[in-house]
Amino acid sequence: MNCKHNNLTLFMESKIREVLTQAVNKVPVLSSKNIEDICLIRARKGKFIWQIFLSAKNTMLKCIFIKAIKPKKKNLPEIMLYGKNPQCLRFFIPTVYGVIKKYGFYWLLLEELKQLPSVDISLENFKKPIELMASLHSKFYSNSSAVKNEQVNWAPCFKREWQTKMNGFRLLMLLAKYMRCVKTMPILKKDIVFLKAVVKNSKKTFSPILYAPHSLIHGCFEYHHVCAISDNIELKELRLIDWENIAFSPVTLDLVYLIEKSVDCGINDTVSISKFRNECLNYYCAVMKNYNTDIAREKFQKLYNLTFAFKIITQFIFEELKKMKKGKSSNYNFYRDQLFALDESLNLTG
Repeated sequence: MNCKHNNLTLFMESKIREVLTQAVNKVPVLSSKNIEDICLIRARKGKFIWQIFLSAKNTMLKCIFIKAIKPKKKNLPEIMLYGKNPQCLRFFIPTVYGVIKKYGFYWLLLEELKQLPSVDISLENFKKPIELMASLHSKFYSNSSAVKNEQVNWAPCFKREWQTKMNGFRLLMLLAKYMRCVKTMPILKKDIVFLKAVVKNSKKTFSPILYAPHSLIHGCFEYHHVCAISDNIELKELRLIDWENIAFSPVTLDLVYLIEKSVDCGINDTVSISKFRNECLNYYCAVMKNYNTDIAREKFQKLYNLTFAFKIITQFIFEELKKMKKGKSSNYNFYRDQLFALDESLNLTG
């Protein structure tokens, strides 16, 4: 597998200059004399990202990113997003200079973005990402699960994916698979009865999520996916990257990713976790109110808890077990503990 991956990387590296040559017509500054350096910064799961450094002699544009994506089913929403480059999302996605289809990949020419600095986990440090999220959600917020905006009606709908996500047999087979693994069986063994009970009751438990307020969501709204177009971390300067999970779905999915994927590696005590979670949800509701969207806080809390439990039992637990199987550090215990805590208020096992 590694050999195949390395061969693909070498192939893509050999083709990047040909793609840049073809891109000249779409981005005039990309002529051979302007290209100073090409740096591969990511090669993972059929996706490649290069940073292209340009001479600043005749242009203010000093750098762009080129992202090459294999047109697999899971990548199609992101390809559609950048290909259509909808006007309604121009303040949420990087500037798209062009899209080229060549060598079995889509090559996306995107503006340079800067990663936000690492910060301590606190509401104050998460206010801007929450404001960006609320700004996105408010544009498409609806009590219906149907996409009504013509510019984004190609986005996947949560209802259409429900049957796949809630396939109890598939989830039970995954648990059985990790029960047979020497590295994951000891830790999974003590939780397996509880996890199976949650899975068997999952369709009934999580069905209210189907009728929750929907919007166009990023789908993987983690802190490190929020970038800026300059050194200023102001709302108008922020953009989101890695849109492969874009969908018309319950708004709480984005909140779960931003809050819980930050908490799982940054806070250890239960009191601080609960405080941070409540502060973020309160702030989100307050910002949404500024966009003339009133959210019933108590009802929204239950919906958030359901969404978090849903993501744990259908995805997060298995991601962490996979890490353990590969001998990597894992946050399995965090998600297991959270699921047990959520069971107290949601009765996940029926």
